[in-house]
Amino acid sequence: MEKNTIITEDILVNSGFEYLEHETDLLTGYQKETFGIDNYKVFRIWTNDDNPIKLDIDNGCNNRGTSWHLHIDNDICETIGTADIDTVEQFNKLMEVFDSKFRL
Repeated sequence: MEKNTIITEDILVNSGFEYLEHETDLLTGYQKETFGIDNYKVFRIWTNDDNPIKLDIDNGCNNRGTSWHLHIDNDICETIGTADIDTVEQFNKLMEVFDSKFRL
């Protein structure tokens, strides 16, 4: 995959992310009314690392105006990081920073 490839829903699903329908439904109205986002979606995966991390990624409003917001939790669901990203390269660099073997 090209390093500047834009993250898509297909890339997330094909990498093992689960579409979170309930969480999406809870926030769709807010994202549409507040930010004009019509296609809001949330996805999640737990990495298969010695110290697994939970990755939640959504296409809602964020601080940088990127396509995706990534939220990273440790194995007891404490926040250890977040980032607003667009590309597979950005995602994979974050996985490296958090010492995860998982890559898109």
